[in-house]
Amino acid sequence: MTRRRASGFTLIEMLVAVAILGIVVVGVLETFTVQNRAYTVVDETTEAQQNLRAIAYLIERDLRSTGFMVEEGAAACGVDNTNQPDTLFVTDTEPVNPEKAATAALGATVVAGYASSVSEQYLVLDDVVIDRDAAPADAYFDTSGDGVPDSDFAVGRGAILVDTSNPGRGTACGLITDVNAAGNSVRVDFQNFITATGATLVLVPAVGYSIQPDVNGVPTLLRNGIALASDVEDLQVAYFIDIDENGQVTTASEYPGSDLSPVDYAAKDTDHSKLREIRFNIVVRSRNTDPSYSEGFEQATENRGVVGANDGFRRRVFTSTVRPRNIGYRGVGASG
Repeated sequence: MTRRRASGFTLIEMLVAVAILGIVVVGVLETFTVQNRAYTVVDETTEAQQNLRAIAYLIERDLRSTGFMVEEGAAACGVDNTNQPDTLFVTDTEPVNPEKAATAALGATVVAGYASSVSEQYLVLDDVVIDRDAAPADAYFDTSGDGVPDSDFAVGRGAILVDTSNPGRGTACGLITDVNAAGNSVRVDFQNFITATGATLVLVPAVGYSIQPDVNGVPTLLRNGIALASDVEDLQVAYFIDIDENGQVTTASEYPGSDLSPVDYAAKDTDHSKLREIRFNIVVRSRNTDPSYSEGFEQATENRGVVGANDGFRRRVFTSTVRPRNIGYRGVGASG
């Protein structure tokens, strides 16, 4: 009687099959990893570009409108840094009611309180409503929470200070930390100072931009102290101050803060009634690093110094030059 041979696989055949399967699995996993990394890169780059577009639109709008029906000399202010982000303040159009304005140079006259060397200080104003008519409801902000607007200044928003008798003294600016509408006073945390001796000081509502790390250390762009977008790494600003009023940049010093100017921008001693354009640069980065990316260098724009080595972040830079619509040869005058 013939015995049948049992069917099956030998050990060698099993080992070969397992080896082939392993190679296929590794290849599939590697392909998946590459595709997932590519998807992440595209997703984060797209997110950065979308943030950049939205931020740029908002800043351009504020720059274009600065100086609207307020003192020309108060059109801009800020702090120029060569080793960290700049800060920028421009006038706020929201509190201005053109129908109630009796002048094109609005502002709250400072009655008392300003000192040239104290960061946070109370300023007593002639009125906390810059365009008040007969009705207190012409104010824009409700600072007392009773449902009735009572001030054109609000906590967390910006303010710019200028000497209307001598706009060449420049501007001081900061964020408002307290408003007392009943006492016509506001407290401002100033970032810089101007000379106050013999001055006719006027305070104007403003919008402030700065970059600060959040609780996780991620650089975040703030507007009036409120976070707009994370992973905004740098804001650099340059100003065209038409010193000789010929409408052209005839000397490099007329564009302080720029990469070609011999001088950094200083709000103090700068006559902002001669401001003709502002150029701003924003640097955003991806949320996460990419270990395989070899071009992740921090970007230096304007007068920012060269910084950093490759850190794996992907970055995008946006530059825009804006001409403010409301500044130029209309004169300045004090108003309350």
